[in-house]
Amino acid sequence: MKKIMIFICGQVARKCSANGCFRSFNQRSDSFAAHEESEALELVAFNTCPGCDQNPLENLESKIEKFRKAGVDTIHIATCTRGRCNNYEAFADLLGNAGFNVVGYTHGSEGGKKENTIWITDGKKRYYK
Repeated sequence: MKKIMIFICGQVARKCSANGCFRSFNQRSDSFAAHEESEALELVAFNTCPGCDQNPLENLESKIEKFRKAGVDTIHIATCTRGRCNNYEAFADLLGNAGFNVVGYTHGSEGGKKENTIWITDGKKRYYK
């Protein structure tokens, strides 16, 4: 079973209901459709950073061991974070360097408006093209 976490920027979370993320997970659509159909998915964590003024990278780094203890192997960064957060790529790099697979969006278009979606699998980083 693949254990999933969804991560969202704290600033964005103040306006976002997370409905799109949960809908896509539950319907196994958009970014969640990329997981093998035969593989069971379990959402084990949904986490936000504290916001830009609260050292978000340091805060995320302090939580990595908790994610490991929860068995997380893949982290989806919320779509709204990809489009609006200045730390999007830094979050992806930190999580990828910690050994997690990272999918740089949750719902909507794989490429996004900026076509900057990041994927990190087995330590290898690539961008949507």
